[in-house]
Amino acid sequence: MQINIESLVEGGKGLGHLPSGKAVLVEKALPGETVVIDVYKENASYCFARVTSLIVASPERVIPPCQYYDVCGGCDLQHLHAKKEAEEKERIVLDNIKRLGRVDSSTYTVEKRVEGPAFGYRNRVRIHYNIATEEAGFLSPKSNTLVPIDHCPVLCDELNEVLASKEILKREARNVMFSGKKANGPFVEIAAFVGDDGISFGDKLVHIEMGEHTYSVNANVFFQSNKFLLPELLSYVSSLVEGGKVMDLYSGVGSFSAVLPKGTVAVERQKECRRLALLNAPDAISYTDAVEKWARKKRSHVDTIVVDPPRTGLERTVPHLLSSFGEKRVIYVSCNSVTLGRDIGSFIREGFKVLSVKVFDFYPNTHGTESVVVLER
Repeated sequence: MQINIESLVEGGKGLGHLPSGKAVLVEKALPGETVVIDVYKENASYCFARVTSLIVASPERVIPPCQYYDVCGGCDLQHLHAKKEAEEKERIVLDNIKRLGRVDSSTYTVEKRVEGPAFGYRNRVRIHYNIATEEAGFLSPKSNTLVPIDHCPVLCDELNEVLASKEILKREARNVMFSGKKANGPFVEIAAFVGDDGISFGDKLVHIEMGEHTYSVNANVFFQSNKFLLPELLSYVSSLVEGGKVMDLYSGVGSFSAVLPKGTVAVERQKECRRLALLNAPDAISYTDAVEKWARKKRSHVDTIVVDPPRTGLERTVPHLLSSFGEKRVIYVSCNSVTLGRDIGSFIREGFKVLSVKVFDFYPNTHGTESVVVLER
């Protein structure tokens, strides 16, 4: 079946329509291309497809530099020119804010997006290791098939040294097994994070300097993995804060709390993250709880609230609950523009408006971004 690709959408897929009018999301297809597709999954209002033949190629299509690109599930946009990639991802963010939040970009400021190196930027990884075959790498898309890899172009040099070392991989795989963690099928997952003073495997503590702050981190907790762009993200968010009474919700290991005003109230449900947050942001007042539960119990005036939720976005009741704190400003940091757009719509119904949007191309060669949206009453 032959179709035309109209645009890119969240997830890095090309959007087209079948002759019936049903929307189809096509893997590794670009706007302006004409492709022959094979539909492999169908829902009531849309379906998913793969390209079987490229009839008309986009001028922005490039040859993927990684030899594993067609089989590895790690990257999904290496076929798009790097400069065009960042532009397209920003357009996707703005489109989702418009469609889902019902906010037109002409009503707010779109700040200059932030870009960095396309390769060698990632300092955090989870490696799949097969104990029986002593092979390591990443899984194929939507499968449990291991793609053996000894070098990944988006990883920093230190992590590529780990990938290439059978001795290190075997040692750390055994440590994971002895720790009592369950295997993922035939594989154990080796978590690694590169700090300034070494590599963390599992819960080993390392330290990394970001701007004026040094963070304590281990490989088992979430910490942004683009070592080049994170300092600018932290600085930008801290510059947006108004007033001295601040909340940092979904605060993780204290990445933002460390650069926010003294006495910032930080809420994070994961106890291991809070333990590290006490080291990284000792001047914050930390709580361990789910945000939606904590917000129901606490009532006090706040000037600015920073929210940095997971990909699933805010729990549905959170925008309404937060509005009772009387905050003038909400700074929303998002890694998923679909849930971001949805949640912006909820804040607007609570009396907020969007002031600005800024996109950080945190994950080149993939569909991932980080966006910062400022909302104000």
